[in-house]
Order: sequence, then structure tokens, then C-alpha cells
Amino acid sequence: MHRLIAKRALVHLALASCVSIPIPQLVKATTLQVRDMGQKMTVEQLLKRIEQETTYRFVYEKDIADQPILFDGNFQRPIQEILNESLTKEGLIFQLFGKNLISVRLKNQAAQERVVHGYVTNEDAKPLVGVSVQVKGGKRPDTNAVTDSQGFFTIVLGDDDQVLRFSYVGYEDYEVKLSNKNSIAVTLVSKAKDIEEVVVNGIFTRKKESFTGATSSFTQEEILKVGNQNVIKSLSNLDPSFQLLPNLAIGSDPNQLPDIQLRGQTGLPDLSGEYRTNPNLPLFILDGFETTLQKVVDLDVYRVSRITLLKDAASKAIYGSRAANGVVVIETIKPTQGKMNVSYNSNINIEAPDLRSYNLVNGREKLEVERLAGFYADADPLQQLRLTRAYNENLKAVESGVNTDWLAQPLRNGIGHRHSLRLDGGDDYFQYGVDLLYNNIAGAMKGSGRSVVGGAISLSYRYQNFAFNNILTINHNKSTNSPYGEFSLFARLNPYVSPYDSRGNIQKVANFYPGEAGSSRQLTNIYNPLWNGTIGTRDFSRYTDITNNFSVDWRLTKDLRINGRASITKQDNETDRFLPAEHTSFADVADPLRRGSYSKGNGKLLDFVGNVNVSYLKQINQHYITGNAGWDLSSNSNERLGYIVEGFMNENLSFPSLGLQYQEGSKLSGAESLVRDMGGFLSANYSYDDRYLADFSYRLTASSQFGDNERVGRFWSAGLGWNLHRESFVGQLGLFDELKLRSSLGFTGSQNFNSFLSMTTFNYFQDNTYLVNNGAYVIAMANPDLRWQRKKDLNVGLDMKVFQSRTSLTVDYYQSHTDGLLSDVSLPPSAGFNSFKANLGKVKNEGIEGRISHRIFNNRTTGNYLNVYATFASNKNTLLEISNGLETFNEKQDEIIGNTPVVRYVEGQSLNTIWAVQSLGIDPSTGRELYLKKDGTQTYVWSAADQIAAGNDLPRYYGNVGLDYRVHGWQFNVGFGYRFGGQMYNQTLLEKVENANILYNVDRRVLLDRWRQAGDMSFFKDIANSDLTQPSTRFVEKLNEFSMTSVGFTYELDRLASVRAAGFKRLRVGLNSNNVFVASSVRIERGTEYPFARTYSFTLQAMF
Repeated sequence: MHRLIAKRALVHLALASCVSIPIPQLVKATTLQVRDMGQKMTVEQLLKRIEQETTYRFVYEKDIADQPILFDGNFQRPIQEILNESLTKEGLIFQLFGKNLISVRLKNQAAQERVVHGYVTNEDAKPLVGVSVQVKGGKRPDTNAVTDSQGFFTIVLGDDDQVLRFSYVGYEDYEVKLSNKNSIAVTLVSKAKDIEEVVVNGIFTRKKESFTGATSSFTQEEILKVGNQNVIKSLSNLDPSFQLLPNLAIGSDPNQLPDIQLRGQTGLPDLSGEYRTNPNLPLFILDGFETTLQKVVDLDVYRVSRITLLKDAASKAIYGSRAANGVVVIETIKPTQGKMNVSYNSNINIEAPDLRSYNLVNGREKLEVERLAGFYADADPLQQLRLTRAYNENLKAVESGVNTDWLAQPLRNGIGHRHSLRLDGGDDYFQYGVDLLYNNIAGAMKGSGRSVVGGAISLSYRYQNFAFNNILTINHNKSTNSPYGEFSLFARLNPYVSPYDSRGNIQKVANFYPGEAGSSRQLTNIYNPLWNGTIGTRDFSRYTDITNNFSVDWRLTKDLRINGRASITKQDNETDRFLPAEHTSFADVADPLRRGSYSKGNGKLLDFVGNVNVSYLKQINQHYITGNAGWDLSSNSNERLGYIVEGFMNENLSFPSLGLQYQEGSKLSGAESLVRDMGGFLSANYSYDDRYLADFSYRLTASSQFGDNERVGRFWSAGLGWNLHRESFVGQLGLFDELKLRSSLGFTGSQNFNSFLSMTTFNYFQDNTYLVNNGAYVIAMANPDLRWQRKKDLNVGLDMKVFQSRTSLTVDYYQSHTDGLLSDVSLPPSAGFNSFKANLGKVKNEGIEGRISHRIFNNRTTGNYLNVYATFASNKNTLLEISNGLETFNEKQDEIIGNTPVVRYVEGQSLNTIWAVQSLGIDPSTGRELYLKKDGTQTYVWSAADQIAAGNDLPRYYGNVGLDYRVHGWQFNVGFGYRFGGQMYNQTLLEKVENANILYNVDRRVLLDRWRQAGDMSFFKDIANSDLTQPSTRFVEKLNEFSMTSVGFTYELDRLASVRAAGFKRLRVGLNSNNVFVASSVRIERGTEYPFARTYSFTLQAMF
């Protein structure tokens, strides 16, 4: 089990030299220059006064602390005389140990005392600060000590004190039998996870062993092992319930926020702008206060201490109306006492474009595709002459070697860098921490990137029973989009066209192409998107955020404490987009006075949050009781203004006031909102002998968002647990180190809606006035009964550890019902409105998730280990009930003519259902698609009424696997992701093969796999058929994926004596990579608007 090991030779020499020195060795010249305190005082008052004025420290028992003494008040003399005068005549004796430690004892308790010195480190040989050192058994079980900022401790023991117990949060307890040792060195072993002892929910902490909720928690070290880009990407590689929904369009765009779900989809998508954010987005809590996804993405990963995911009702119900989608609790590193520590972390990051999913034809192949499609054939002899000339020009370009790789033109290997610096330190009363960050992300597309400059100052002060904490954070972000526009503009250009003219200059018009076939055949201009990057195009956004969090903690007794917190956030946002008149988007604008545009937007946000929490903890024999009560209020206000000005004749005149007019049909626009909440909660936890567990929470929240009749929401949760491993009949098996059953049931809510939905909303007539007044008209009908979406969560879980905790397993089954989905209710025309908002609709989510890990070996002597892990999850959602407004929505969706399946909501089906008409394949005799109607007949005509549930884009199973290996200072980590059992609609087959516009570049399968003549057995229709192919089951494919999400190597240079001698406490270098590869059963283009990229990162971590 635990092990006592030798440390550095220097430490041992120092420890061995610490011996008891008689009191006459005290320097008699040392006198106290203090004021007269009078003659009446206690032993503790006298000794503390001496400690304040000298470097001496005293060790004494509580029994003598309050003993009165008589003293003449004369401090102007040597310390030995003061102690003799005040203590000896009261039956006390004192003895000096080492240089400045004095033990004070009653005469009859002073037999053969001794001092023990020690040094405590972790497995990485780093000193641990604040480790509790206690005597087990012996004459004085209350004697204890705490390690200092360098990991050293000193403790005075009696002759019978033989066993010391070391304890520290996140590490296994350790006991040492002293025998005759007076100096020891101890290594504490980290638990499997730093979060084994407590669960942090952002408001208070609970003992994990007695908690019944479903949570996952990850330390900074675990987060960094799977990626150092941002905490969001790392979380998705650690816990399968935290999903980043795949978006094949935006790829690795650094300026796009991810779409996140925690345990499935609980709300409908944004149908008509009623949501202020993603309706399925989890709640983010940073250092106890709500924050935004944008700020979490920009957060310095090296500031993070740990992150906890709250998944079920028992863990998240205290957040009530905001917790339906789960809660992500982020804690940053707190200042530590001791000498100032300086930490520096640096990353050099490379974004390398990944184009392996593209399979485009080359110049010669594209010309052949055009010929086979009849692109250069026409019945009109004059038109045929022009087409033949165009073909010959293109053929000449191909023969001369023109084969432009358009995909590569706007791309680069983006090289960015990040630097973070932290300084912290302090004493027992005051601690400080200063964080600085500069992060420059260079995107894979030229000109795109994201930069963050920020810092934080953390101050902590303790005075008696009070603790004051303040964190001031300032961040400035700038996000720049590529001036070349969307990546798809390049993917469609033909390879036999050069982007440069004969002089090597970028040309605006890439080529002339024949127009659509027909009697009115025309030549069409195709423009070169590279041109837009040379004319002063500008597209960026930025924000400046200032947040101050203040808290005060008052410990009234050892069992009762009160905590008050307040936070204020101010954020200014700006968007800026300038397109000069020469931009290709204005090429077809006839009026030159309307060319060029400037889009400008400004926004302000002001948030205030305040709360007070009372915590009570009491242990009575085998009964452990925890209670919490809190009250909070918040105010969120924001406003935004925007406009588009057009008419910029010169690219250098790039200021809004230099435009000629507002964009045609537009004017100055703006919006504002104000949301105020107030609420309170009660929470209790009870455990008997750490065997039988119970949790209960209740919360009330009032919000200005909802109707007059539903201002207050009520939410509760209850949980039960059973630590079976503490039962004697299980313990006798000798198999389980932990075996815990737990379950919970409760209700939470969601309020990610705009602030005005419950109110009657008006708009003003701005084009006409009457008697110098503006008239108003109603645009939305009030609903005084509008309330929160309410979600019921049921969770049953198992936690198990076996084989001396080498193997651990956590499994959770959950079921949730979301009631009162916000949706439209259709109204008759006589009402004056088409619809109004109401709580109609129900969704069910059901799933299972788990994690299993095994420590193959762990050599505590060398620090070498090998761990493997696997996570798994499965989720299914079902729409149980919809409103008539959604039925109307479905009808409108069916009227859409396109090649992409539309979103439809049908009771009994999944929200992720893929809708398409069942296909019987391509008729070999005609090259046309044959469909199966719902009545069983066959037809060549596509009809929306024949659509069926053709698949589900949710995977049946998904998760991660990986390993963590350390040997002689080298660390190797690798992680993989998998998803099996779902379907995908292959949009590439539609856009680049089946419905490919022959004007532009196409997938190579157009040339190889399209039907050409009667008798061809082909998956695709006639190559000469340009009719639109609408959603068909032919393109619904099974999706199975396996990907390498992360891989990393690290070497610990601080193992070297020369590095430690240079003053480094920590020095490591490493190489990491993310998004290494994806192996998929579906061949589809990934990253159509912005390419995907593999990320490589060179890291340096230093502490001194």
C-alpha cells in the first residue's frame, strides 16, 4: 500500500541535523520591544505576543492555553528570563527544538519529548502544501501539524507517539510508524481522480461517498491529456454524455461556437427566433457564477482547476429553472500560500488543413464530364460554333498543363501561439494570484483567426472566522474571418482554369462558361474568390469583457457557515464587415451607386448576480447531516444596434459615414432585453454510517420572462443511495473496494428564451405619422400562462471498484420527460394573428452511459504506470406530443423543393429523424429513379406525401477509448472516439454527383458511376439528366465512425538534477495532436464552408 521512500540527500542531511537543544542555548541578547500588556494574561496570550515579535514558534496543548499566569509586564529582557518568570512558577516547563521551536508542557507531562521533522511530496516529487499531519494514538492524539510552502513540517511528540497519519484532499491517507526515527520523507499517492472526496456543484460541496447524484469530474491534468485547445473540445473527449454535435459545414472554423448537448435534446430547434441561445445548451458556471459559452471557449485551460458535469436531478436541481440541459461547473486555480510561485505555459499550435474527404476530378476529367453531359452540344449551328470554340480553349489549357488545385488556394498551415503566466503566493492570512494570457489562433484559411488577450487577479484574505475572496477578470477577444469567403466557393471552381492572368496577377473573372442548355444559351461569368482578398475586404468581430466576482465566507462555528457572493459583468461587442465595390458579390449589381457595403453592429451587456448561502454540517456518532439554504437574485440586460450602409466607390473609403445610403430596403435596427430572476433553495443530505444515503433539494424561482400567471417555478429532487461495500456481508467477500447503488428523481426547467414572449408586443409605424405622432400595431399576442419548459429526470446508477481499486466502473441509466415545449399555436385568420407562443409539446429522452478504467500496473517507486479506459453512451429521443403550430410547420416544410431532407415533427418519432421517399433505385432502361408510394404502387414522380422515417442521425452507441502511459519521465496519451448504429443523409452524393451542376467542379463519381445508356446498372441517374433529385432513401447511409481524437507525448525535464538545481519546480515539454484522422463508412465531403484541420501543438510548462 503506502510507502515511505527516501528523498534527496540534501533533505536527509537537513532532517538528520534537527536535534533537541537545551534551553540555555537561547540567545540571551534577544529582547522584546513591546508595550506593557499588564500583569493578567493567559499562556496563549503571552506566547502569541512573543511569536509576533520574534521568529520563535511555540507548541503547546489546548489544556494549558487558557491557564492564567502572573507576569510583571516587563518585556525589556531576554526571552529565557520572560519564560522563566511567567511559566516555571506556574508548573510549566519549556524546551527548545531546532533553532526556533519551543515546546511548553506541564512538568508531569514532559517525559522524554522529541521533535520529528519531515518532508511531504506527491508522486512527481513536488512538495505538497497544507498536508495535515496528526498523531494516531499515543498520549496526545490532538497534536498535529501542517506542511509549509516547501512541503516541510515539524511536530513535537511524546515518548509513546509512534504513528503519524498524513491526509490531503485528492490523495490517499498515509500512516507512518516512526520507531526511533526523528526525520522522515513521505510520498502521498494521488487517488484515481482528484474528485474522489468531494463533489462541487458551484454553490457548495458534498462528500462524494454520501452523494446520490450522477456527476463526472475532471482535473486540469486529465483535460490537458486529451487536448490543450479549449476545455470544450477536451470535455467531449472525456465524457460521452457531453456531445459536440457534428457540423460538416463549419469544420475547424475558430470563430464558430460548437453546438453542445448534454444527455440529448430537450427542446425544439429555433423555428422562429424565440430562443436567445441554443435551446439545448447546458448551463455554464464559472467560479460560482453563470457564464457564456463564448467565454468558456476563450478560457485559458491552464487556469482551470477542475470541471464537473452535473447530469441528473439530484446534482443540478439547485439551479432549478436553468438546469434542464445539464450544468457544467468550472473551477479556476485558487491562490496558494507560501513563497511566490511563477508558472509559465507556452504552446506553438499548427492548424493543418485536412482535405482527405474531397474527391474532385482533375482538369482533363472535368472536361470529359462536360462533354458526356452534352455541355458543348447545341442544335443551333451558330451556338455550336461558340461552344466548340469554348471547348477547344479549355482543352488547350488542359494540354498546356493547367490543373489548378483550387482547394489549396485559400489555405495555409496556420501557426499560432499561446502564452500564459501565473504568479501566486501569500501567507496564512493573505494570498494572491495573477494570471496573464495571450492566445493567437491562426486558422487554416488565410486571414482567419482568433486572438484573446486577458488577465485575472485573485485576492484572498482571512481574518479570524472570515474569508474574503475577489477575482477580477478582463478579456479582449477579436475574431477575424477570411476575406476570401466560404471555402465552397473554391471547391466548385474548375481545375482547367488558372486564377492568374498572363502577367501573373490575380484575375477577377476566372472564366466564361456556357450557360444552361437550351435555345437561349448564353455565356456566364464565373468569378475568382481569390480576388476578394486583394481589395481591402474586412470581416471581424470583437468583445471586451470585465467581470468582478466577490465573496465573503463567515464560519460561525465549525458546523455552520454563511457565504455571500456578488458578481457584475460588463461586456461590449462589435461586428464590422466591409465589402468594397469591386467585391465579386456586387458583380451583377447594375447600379454602381449601390456597390460596396459596410455592416456595423454594436452591443452592450450588463449582468448582476448576488446570492447568500448558509451551510450546516454535523456528525453525530454514525449520523452525518448536511444542510444548505440559499437566496439569489440576478439581472441581465443587453442591447444591440446595427445597420448596413452601401455605396462605397473606393476601397480606401472604408468608414460607415462615407457610404451613400442605407442598404436598399433596410434601416437602422436594434433590440433590447431585460430579464430579472429571484429565487431560493433548500438542500439536505443525510447518511447513516456512510452506508445509507439520502438527498433532497427544493427550489423556487420567479422570473420576468414568463406570464403573469406563471411567474414562479417550483423544482425539486430526491435521491437515495446505498454503499454496499460498507456492509459486512459484502466486505467479507474481499472483492469490492467500492460498490454503490444510487437513484434520483426530480424536476428542473429551461428558460433560454427571449424576454418578451409572454407579453403583447407592438411595433411602430415609422413611415407615416399622424399629428407628429407614430402609430403602433400589435405584432405578437400575450400569453399570461407561458411558463418554463419543465423536465423530469430519473436516474439509476452504479459505482464499483475492484482489485484494490485498480478497476473502476460507473454506469447510469436515465430517462427524462420534457413537458411544456415552447412552440407556436396556430390561430384562425379572424384572430388577427397567425399564431402565438404556448407550452405545448413533450419530448422523452432515454439512455445509458458509463465509464470503465483499469490500471494495468502502477510502480510507486519509479512512478511508472499504464491506465486504459473506455466510455460508452446511448441516447434515444421521442417526440410524444406536438402543437397544431408544428403541424402547420410540417405542411410548410413539405412545400419546400430541394435536395436536402427537411425537418419535420411527428408524434412517436425522433427529433433527429431523416425524412425521405422510399427509393427502388435507378431504372436501368431509362436512367430515372423509381419510387415506392405509401399505397405500395411504383412511380417516377416524387411526392412529399410519400415521405417515411428513413433513418436517425443519432448514433446507437458512441464514446471514447484510450490509454495513459508513463515510464521514466515520459508520458504517452492517446484517445479515440467511436460512433456506431446511426444514419446520415449523404449530401455530397446529391450536390457533387447526382444533382451536380456541371458548370462547376464535381465529385469523381460523376465520371465513373453515373448512368449513361440503357442497360447500365447504376446507383446514380442519367448523367445528362439535370432535374432536381429530392430527398430519397437512396442517399440514407449507415454511419459508423472511428477517429483518433488526440495523441500526446510529454517529457518531464524536472527529473534531471541540473534542472532542479536551476530552480525549476516543474519543467516539461510535449507534443500533442488533435483530430488526427476519421475513418467513416460514409464517403462525404467534410468542411464545406470552412475546412477541417488537424491540430499539432508543441508545449512547454515551467514552474519556478
